Amino acid sequence: HDNNETHLWMAVMDRAVRDLVALEKFKSQDPQVLDDPVFRYDYRTLKKWFHSSSMEPGAFNWICSLVNIDPSWALDKLQNRLQIELKNKADITKSMQNKHTEAIAA
Repeated sequence: HDNNETHLWMAVMDRAVRDLVALEKFKSQDPQVLDDPVFRYDYRTLKKWFHSSSMEPGAFNWICSLVNIDPSWALDKLQNRLQIELKNKADITKSMQNKHTEAIAA
């Protein structure tokens, strides 16, 4: 289906992925953020949305069906993206720490 409604729902999916990536990065930087009830609610709600089996309009599986994507495939791709994003963030942090340590030692 190539119409405006499909593009809208693809944008919703894209936003949800970007939000989850951002929340996961933030959580990895500061695990205590889970103590914040607003963060915890947003994080859990978004994770539940991705893993819900609902086919109600607006649900993850419904959007996947609309754009002809296998939900399991999409979740695998999302998990891979999260791992890559978090690894890249950890590598950057480690590199910055190494440079700081080298600067102090010099």
